[in-house]
Amino acid sequence: MSNIKVSTKNVNVHYGTKQALHQVTLDINEKEVTALIGPSGCGKSTFLRCINRMNDLIDICKVDGSITVDNEEIISDEVDVVSLRSKIGMVFQKPNPFPKSIFDNVAYGPTIHGIVDTKSDLQEIVHSSLKRAGLLKEVKDRLHEPGTSLSGGQQQRLCIARAIAVNPDIILMDEPCSALDPIATATIEELIDELKNKYTIVIVTHSMQQAARVSQRTGFFHLGELVETGETQKIFTNPDNEKTQGYITGRFG
Repeated sequence: MSNIKVSTKNVNVHYGTKQALHQVTLDINEKEVTALIGPSGCGKSTFLRCINRMNDLIDICKVDGSITVDNEEIISDEVDVVSLRSKIGMVFQKPNPFPKSIFDNVAYGPTIHGIVDTKSDLQEIVHSSLKRAGLLKEVKDRLHEPGTSLSGGQQQRLCIARAIAVNPDIILMDEPCSALDPIATATIEELIDELKNKYTIVIVTHSMQQAARVSQRTGFFHLGELVETGETQKIFTNPDNEKTQGYITGRFG
């Protein structure tokens, strides 16, 4: 039986007067990939950003309900958001390396979170993170070149290396391949498959084929509601809800 890593109950999100999420209840299993699919603007990314409290950065955004990570409630003023975010890495739609060297991009998190004591520890973390992100071979002779000098797919893997350098438990990925070509996308998908052995991954994707390839469980969002969730294979072959069926067969979306 899988362990539940993240559990949300009746999560509502409002941006001012507009309600973006309605009563979303979802359990996310540890060391699995959970994909969130659905039409644009249906609340997938909003939900993703609830898990690491990124919505806090938007003044008019109000989140209520319950979200627990390892059975600890995270929607509360007592929560240390900085340490929460160090446990929950985030990879965005467009690769966004810092305007620093490849090495410093990965070293940044461990340095500001005080994870390392010595230069050699830091070097070890940078190398192992790049290796886990499948990038070390390509960049090992150019670690002091700017991260922005890499190709799009390499930049996205650099961002994944940066996310895992602080040793998170959970990695959130918001459309991580939508700006990439098919070859770079395939590389990232293989990487996701490897990373799930160590991390709990939640991926928002526009591509149903991608969800089917990389995830073990899928949630289908529509108009701010979580319509259906279940094992990926079942969602794609035999969903319970006709809205899910309609979206997957392309009748609407």
